[in-house]
Amino acid sequence: MRKTPHVAALATAVLLGLVGLGTVGSPASATPRESASCTPVEKATYKHSFDGPAGTASIELTNGPLCAGSQKFALVSYTTPSAKFSTPQFVLDKSINEFTPASGRKLDFKVEVPECFTQVDFVFDDKIIDPLTDTSDRYNDRKVGSRGAPGNRSTPAPGQPKEAFYNGGSGTCKAEPVVEALPECDGDVILKLINRSTFSQTFEITGDNGFTKTATVAVRQEPATVVVPAADAKNLLVKSRGAELYKGGWTKPENCEVPEVGLPTGGASSDCDGLDFAVKNPENGKDVTVTFTPNNGAPRSVTAAPGETKTVTFPGTKGLVVAVTGDAPALNGEVSWTAPENCGTKEEPSTPASTPPATATAEASPSPSAPADEATPSETVSTTPVAGSDKDDSLPLTGSAAASIAAGAFLLLVVGGVFFFLARRRKVNFTA
Repeated sequence: MRKTPHVAALATAVLLGLVGLGTVGSPASATPRESASCTPVEKATYKHSFDGPAGTASIELTNGPLCAGSQKFALVSYTTPSAKFSTPQFVLDKSINEFTPASGRKLDFKVEVPECFTQVDFVFDDKIIDPLTDTSDRYNDRKVGSRGAPGNRSTPAPGQPKEAFYNGGSGTCKAEPVVEALPECDGDVILKLINRSTFSQTFEITGDNGFTKTATVAVRQEPATVVVPAADAKNLLVKSRGAELYKGGWTKPENCEVPEVGLPTGGASSDCDGLDFAVKNPENGKDVTVTFTPNNGAPRSVTAAPGETKTVTFPGTKGLVVAVTGDAPALNGEVSWTAPENCGTKEEPSTPASTPPATATAEASPSPSAPADEATPSETVSTTPVAGSDKDDSLPLTGSAAASIAAGAFLLLVVGGVFFFLARRRKVNFTA
């Protein structure tokens, strides 16, 4: 007698049942997706403009804003011994700025450029090479617009050079000491004392309120830097060996319109208990005050100093709307509280209607051989999963979801049973 059909039917029934339990009973998994509205730092792309002789550059984030972190850029000018690449080179001026999730889409840079031989580089990151010598590092692919990473993540704007670097100069450098004055936005003046002569030079500096300073720079030595405070920088005079090298005072730089101040960030989140707000002020920010006004209740205000994070919580109530105003543009607006879908689904273990409620006095005493905390035969032990158990990180399956799973699995088992029954009714042939 052949039993293959019976075995196949039974196997089919079991398989369908297991598939039903596995498919219907498996909780939905959430796959994190990268937000389409922001870009990771390593995937950000840019478009740049560069004018070496003028000492200006700009760069635009083309697929931002950034999701997190920051990307820094630097524009740096050097004094050089030749109009072509040669060493040693010393930093004359630099400008550093960065993209952050809260920053704008474009950064502008401006540096002072020597009157004669110079090199100007526009590079990724803020690591400045100073001095640049025969044995020092090179910027290589860090230069904006270079062939390799990270420089190749920026493309030139129409009519702009592909690679953002410059070697040259507008005139012939004389073999004599030179002074480059770099005014700061706060009123200070930075004096760069450069010696291009063939012997050491001593620079004598005088300013307002009796300010005096002397510095000696050897041949081919890195330029000396002297910072003159704002109160003493209105009338400056620099001499060397009796010859006047510089006379002038502080003037407002062109790039002082917008100070580089970090912007506050933050956000709002809803949970089953209520609505939570966070205000995060960066280290380079300024004091910010944010006011939260609910549609039912008194407003609350918080002030965050640079480097601080402040939080505010409102209990969740039906129809709660909180208006946010103040110094954090990323938060300003109205935020409504909506209870998450998983709130209120916790179910207490149910007691069968035919079972009387438990009383303080137990009807049966545990046997001496059994631990006191074990259930006796007369007790009912609940096996309903409890939400929030520390032993299982997944959400419990309760209520209508569990019933749907059980019904689906049962239906598949019935289908398998029908296959089994039909197989048994097939005619069995015996062969002598």
